[in-house]
Amino acid sequence: MVSLHGAPLDQSFSQWWERLDSAYKKAFFTLLLVNLLAFGFRMANLTIHHDDVWQIFIEDDIIGYYLGRFATGSFHYYTQGAHIMPFLQMAQGMVVMTLYGLLVARLWGLEKTTDIVLVASILCVFPYMAQVNQYNALTVPYSIAHFLAAAAIALSLRAGPLNLALAAALYVGAFLFYQSVVANAATIFVVYVLSTLLFTGSTGSSFLRDITKSMTRVVIAGAAGGLLYIVIVLLVGVRPDSYQATGEAFSLHRSTSILGDLSVIAKGTRSFFLYPENYFPAALKWLQLALLIGAGVVCVWLPDRVWKKAVALLLLSASLFSPRLLQFMHPAGDFHNLTLTAYAVTVAGFVMLLVRGGDVLTKNLSSIVVIFLLWGYLVQANWISTVNYLNTLAHYTAMTQILARARALTDADWDGKRVVVIGSYQMPSRYPYRPATGVATNYIDHEHFANLARLLRTDIVVLPSEEVPKASKYAAAHPAWPQPGSVGVVDGVAVIVLSNEHP
Repeated sequence: MVSLHGAPLDQSFSQWWERLDSAYKKAFFTLLLVNLLAFGFRMANLTIHHDDVWQIFIEDDIIGYYLGRFATGSFHYYTQGAHIMPFLQMAQGMVVMTLYGLLVARLWGLEKTTDIVLVASILCVFPYMAQVNQYNALTVPYSIAHFLAAAAIALSLRAGPLNLALAAALYVGAFLFYQSVVANAATIFVVYVLSTLLFTGSTGSSFLRDITKSMTRVVIAGAAGGLLYIVIVLLVGVRPDSYQATGEAFSLHRSTSILGDLSVIAKGTRSFFLYPENYFPAALKWLQLALLIGAGVVCVWLPDRVWKKAVALLLLSASLFSPRLLQFMHPAGDFHNLTLTAYAVTVAGFVMLLVRGGDVLTKNLSSIVVIFLLWGYLVQANWISTVNYLNTLAHYTAMTQILARARALTDADWDGKRVVVIGSYQMPSRYPYRPATGVATNYIDHEHFANLARLLRTDIVVLPSEEVPKASKYAAAHPAWPQPGSVGVVDGVAVIVLSNEHP
């Protein structure tokens, strides 16, 4: 504990810093550089995600409330006044994710700076590329959730009721930011068990005894944290089965059958490792598969007993499926389609096995593969940031054109302010705008239109279509934007027909 009257703060900090492992101190600054290479462009521009378009106007702590993520809004409101500030938020997120990567590397027993950087870089960059970077308001809270989940595992592994209670509290905190990080915690633990089996030299009886105790503590802490979190959600009054909410993570009411559930999970796992995705090229999949094969060879070659080989392969297989832990609990939920950042832990686990368990040739070859993989991650992170920036400009341009058409109306009955927006406009999604979750969103609807109009500082007032009954009739009789006639005046209100797909 730092005493404010015992010594100068800089002296106390200097003493604490000197006690840290030099390898981790070097890795810390290297990881910050890696993060900067990945997200430096995004830090320097105001890219608006479709959720940010309305979140930027929120002046209280309501963000995430109806999804059971109460800490998200509180953090956003009380630490930065509910303002969206990409440069500051990304810098904060980079530091937190760097600490997350270092904590996991420490937990897995890595000691060399190069090994730490290779493993932790995957843990840092992959989640940003996959999900965390997409929402300005959530960059820091989601990063904190990752760190808290890892810290909960670290405390769970230490004996004592106090550590167990603290671990449960950290789980509650993590879930209050983002529920899906429970899959990250599970994957971290599976890889930890695998590293313990391969690198501690424990015998069969001691390994089983120690791992059983560790697993018991982890399960108790996770279950206690999860139950306490659900109690908090219920006390607040949020329905646990609302869209993407707590019930999506902990309810079984949409489950069908065990075999059917396993089929869904196996298909999703296979898709991640084998099928290319938007903004995730097939080349990166092949590199990850190469690391998986190498990790499998280590699990067979390194153990000196047959039972260890079998258990190691079983644990390696478990690490492939643990990122989809929530699907075992709720196979049809939507939440796991939004964030599967636990795969970063799985891939980092492959690298950890290779750099710790391989010979010199294996370590060198795996390091080269990891460098190419990280380069691919960096390229994709920068490309996603660029496309999101261009997408923001495209939305501004489209809005300017629509409003210009409305301003050109010569009907004397229109006051130049009140409009009704019918339908939604699907903007072209040709290359480079390949739609993906949170990337290059291509629609403008009623709510989006109203918020963008505010961002452009216009006097436009968007009215609900119910207030102008004849607006729907007008839309049914006229073509959609950008065709002539898609903007007109009905009962003194401008009607903007974005599509004819409306009641």
